[in-house]
Amino acid sequence: MFKIPRKQPWPPTLDLTTIRETLSYMHGDMKRVPALTKAAEALEAALREIDTARAKTAAPIIGRITGARFLGRKH
Repeated sequence: MFKIPRKQPWPPTLDLTTIRETLSYMHGDMKRVPALTKAAEALEAALREIDTARAKTAAPIIGRITGARFLGRKH
């Protein structure tokens, strides 16, 4: 069983882009199997939730860009 270390409390760092890509592949496969339509619908809901979470947690581009300095090359 996975235990959350006390040094890094919850929530853990998640790469939502990778999680979304993985679920998207699974969703595409499940959509093609008639017996898995409910599972495909559940994954579709999960993908929507991930999109919502990514939109809420995405930092504005301006906040992520640090001041760039270009220095001339010394010969």
